[in-house]
Amino acid sequence: MGNWFSKAKAEVEERFILSIDGGGIRGLVPSVILSRLASGLKERGDARPLYAHFDLIAGTSTGALLALGLSLPVSGVKREEGGPVDVHRRIRTGLFRHSDVVVGQIERASDPAAFTDLYLDNAKRIFSRSGRLFGQVFGDKYDASSLEDFLMRSYGEARLSDCLVPTMAVSYDSISGSGLVLSSWNGWKDMLAAQAARASCAAPLYFPAFTTLSPDGTSVALLDGGLVANNPALMAYSELKAMHPECAKVHILSLSTARGVYRFDPKEVLSGVAGWAEPLMKTYPNAQMDLIGQTLAKLPDVDYVRIDGELTKEKIKLDDTRKESMDKLIEGGERIYEANKDRLSAFLDRLASRTVLDSVRLTGPRSLPQA
Repeated sequence: MGNWFSKAKAEVEERFILSIDGGGIRGLVPSVILSRLASGLKERGDARPLYAHFDLIAGTSTGALLALGLSLPVSGVKREEGGPVDVHRRIRTGLFRHSDVVVGQIERASDPAAFTDLYLDNAKRIFSRSGRLFGQVFGDKYDASSLEDFLMRSYGEARLSDCLVPTMAVSYDSISGSGLVLSSWNGWKDMLAAQAARASCAAPLYFPAFTTLSPDGTSVALLDGGLVANNPALMAYSELKAMHPECAKVHILSLSTARGVYRFDPKEVLSGVAGWAEPLMKTYPNAQMDLIGQTLAKLPDVDYVRIDGELTKEKIKLDDTRKESMDKLIEGGERIYEANKDRLSAFLDRLASRTVLDSVRLTGPRSLPQA
């Protein structure tokens, strides 16, 4: 069991967001970085679990899987070792007297070091062929049952409201034509975490839409959040500012899945639908994420730390579960971490120095005996 002293309020309110991109099997890249971040905190003598350092964790598609895995207290992912962390606060009890009170405990959740194995052990089952005779021409590439089984095994009956810090998954409703934030605090909070992840992962052509009823009873057909924000950082910023309007500075750590930048010369593209189909499909998400990054970088109250990089000249598709491809993603995650080590180290220093823990759901408050 560890101990941590917490202040009730900061002199200047600062908030921290962890944002994780979508990208299917390329989620191996941020999984490696998350493991290194957790280790970095321990090396600094910080006993608190990684999730507890953030005021909001956001994910799109595979990023939603990681976001929920980080912040749910119970999951099928290996639990982080160690007991809960006592959170102490010094309270004035007299003119010259103070008392140390345990205001609660920070619970352990999934071990970030276990996320990489989660992908390696389940990828081939998740991306199992649908068996349709004509494949993607008349249907989705994969049956959703394997994905849904994996999500239920991972999250069980946990609901979004069970998350230990505010957590959100991005999705897109094709019926209303709008992006949706499935979060632990809004109208979707009673949704099963497995369903929220399923909705955020419903990539068109790969998995069918997730159909359900919205909190107000209307029908929705939820698709992959990458259609509206493959990088959920800007949506997360908007949500956090709504929760904390007095916040003076927002620190955002944005982890990519190293999808790379798609570039092409229009002179080399055939005209018409046949020639432009692939460039359009690849340019749209690239342009969308570039715009999100540019916007956040120019906001005066935002410290935007984007961790990205290109892996190989050969693009690794979101459903490429070959061992050599997954090994490249893991190696790429390590390289990207090392290439950004100074920036990540500085961000870890900020996290480790945090003393305000008002976004974490604490358990079991009790008073310590006075000396």
